[in-house]
This record gives sequence, structure tokens and C-alpha cells, in this order.
Amino acid sequence: MITEETTPKLNTSQITDKDSYTTDEERWDAFNKHWEDQIRGKGLKFYEEHCMAKLRACIVGDPFSVFIPNLTAEMENMIKDNTTEEFKQYWIDNGNKLVRDVEPELYDQMVEAVADRDEKYEKAGVTIIKNKIGWYPDPVINFNDCFDGPKYLSIYNGAVWKMAGNNVLLGQTCGPVKQAEIAIRAATIALAEESPGTKLVGFPVHEPNPNVKGPGIAGLDSASFRCMPGKTILFGYGVTSADQIPEAKRTGKGTVAGWPRGQELYMNLLRELGYKDETWWFDSRLSYHEDCVMMNLVEGVIGLPDDGKNGMWTDLPDCIKDWEIFPIPVEDIKKGAANSTTLGDGRIFINSKCTKTIDLLDKKGYEPIPVKYDILWETFNSGMDCSDANIWREND
Repeated sequence: MITEETTPKLNTSQITDKDSYTTDEERWDAFNKHWEDQIRGKGLKFYEEHCMAKLRACIVGDPFSVFIPNLTAEMENMIKDNTTEEFKQYWIDNGNKLVRDVEPELYDQMVEAVADRDEKYEKAGVTIIKNKIGWYPDPVINFNDCFDGPKYLSIYNGAVWKMAGNNVLLGQTCGPVKQAEIAIRAATIALAEESPGTKLVGFPVHEPNPNVKGPGIAGLDSASFRCMPGKTILFGYGVTSADQIPEAKRTGKGTVAGWPRGQELYMNLLRELGYKDETWWFDSRLSYHEDCVMMNLVEGVIGLPDDGKNGMWTDLPDCIKDWEIFPIPVEDIKKGAANSTTLGDGRIFINSKCTKTIDLLDKKGYEPIPVKYDILWETFNSGMDCSDANIWREND
């Protein structure tokens, strides 16, 4: 139990009343300006050397639009292999309801978890950009209404973009965070303008089809890839058995998020920008996105499930075949251990309930920084790395 003395507090000094503005235009102007004010003239660089380089700045999520996802076909497909019936029923019973209305005490714990994360990121020297105004415009929250989709879940701002060098890779990911980049568009543009040479590399957004099980016709899920050392974009797809891979490659059937059609279409452009790609297939019974199965640690060391097959149905990709494998206990994979945020220098932010992994990291000479993120993982099956998006990762 967190004591009163150690309970982190959310900074509310800049929060305004959403209904205090005379017009909707004034409301949007204030919302956009508060993002720009955090970026203009602050010396930030929009750049990622690779996903394990030194973390200098990131966008983080917030507790100002925390809705429980409704169980659409897309969301059910994503969690069907890796959650309990009780978990699914909670979403069915409470879908598109605010957590603070359903369980006020749970919401208070979530606010504390976000505050704990922010405090520890800043103490570690990371510049964080976040929603400080305390609300989102209604069209952002209701962006998915056209297909009866989930309301915005603003804790998970890892969905705003992926980075590769000075290329901002703009694709969409799953239901309740499809609108993540749209929500902070003013920040995206300000960062791009403040960092000359930035390229906005877009991909078609998902069609509003309520029957889609995955990221739509185009097949790209931005949570399915990461930028590895050596200018390699590593794509990961989940299926329940190796036998499913051939069909999944052809049609996407059986995959929980993304499939190679989108990869090939996107790489037509990314290869022109000097990047190559590799693919691995993971066991979707462990989790739904590759960033919940493979842990970024430091260059030369990668965290993978200690399940006898590294969580994979395929061989190690070439980009990590000679790396040291850091084994993560499967019980901690199920608590979000792989979805940790590395600082790139041996320090790593990790869910405080992943005690076995924390102990293993410590014994290996790393510096795990526990964050009270268990309540968020248990409610949404998503962790810390999904809560932040790299603005600037670059080694000294």
C-alpha cells in the first residue's frame, strides 16, 4: 500500500475548466497552444537513433480521458488469446464508460500511477511533454463514434508515432488510441518545425469498418514495429501457433495486430529512406503486440520470454541473432515486464510488480526503476512503453 507520504501527486497547476471558454474555437486554440508552449524554443530534437539509444525526451500519456474500451471485433481479436474471461467481461460490462465513474478509487490509483511515472522520468533527466490543461476536446474523445468504436484512452500516448532517424512514422494502432496523434497534432507540427529536416512519413489510416479484426485493409499497426540499430525496422506479428503463419502472411487471418501487407507497402517508402526490414512471429498467447513480448534494454542485449522458445515461432532475426538474450519470466511477461521503457544506459522503468525481472536485472548490473504501474496493466493489459512515445533518442 502506498503511504500518504510517498503517494505521488499529479501537477494540476495548469489545468483549466473545459467549459470556461466562450466559443469552441477559443477552446481549441487554448488546447493547441498549451502543446506548442511546451515545445517552441525548448531545444528539443525530433530524432531517434534507434529504440535503445539514450532517451532524452518523450510524449507521455495522461489520466484526462480514461475510458474502458468497448469490446469491438477489433479489440476482442486483439485480447482473445492472452486475457481471461473475467477481463473481457469487465470490458463488456463497462465499455466506453469513464473509469472515474465506474470505480472512483481505481481511477485515483491510476492518477497516482501516472504521477509516479512522470516524477521518475523527470528525476532521471527525461524531458516529458504531456497534457497539462486537463481535458480533451469532445471530437477527439469521440473520434471513433462513426463505427461505434472505443472512446479515447489518453494514458497510452505511445500510439502517437514511431521514429526512425528524423522520420516520424505516422500510422495508427488499436481502437481506443487511434486518435492519439490527432489529439496532439499541434505538438507534432511544433516538434517538426523546431527540428529542421524532420520528415512526416504517413500511412493510410484505418477504414471505419466495425467488423475489422485488426488494422484494416492496409494491414499496418504502428505497434507492430520498432527501429533497431543498423537502420533496421523490425516487424513482429502474433499468432497462437507456427502453423498459422503461412495463412497469416497471405491474408492476415489469425494475427492479432498487423500483418505483412502493410509492412511491404510501408517499406516501399522506408527503403528509399535508407532502411531495411526484418520480421519475427511471436506467440500471441503471451501478449498481443510485439512490444509486450520483446523488451528493449541496451544495444547488444534484448529481453525475451523465458518459455523455451524466446516467445517466438521463428528464429531470431538477423539484427539480434548475435545479441545476449535477457530471459524474462513468463509470469512477469503477463504483468507487462517486456513493455518497459529503457533509458538506454542500463536504467529501465518497469512495473513494480514484476519483481522477478527486477531482481534479475539488478543481479545483471542494470538499474531497474520500479513504477507503480500494475493497476494500469491489470485494467487495460498495456504498460509503460505503450504510455510514451520517443521524441528524442540519441547516444552521446
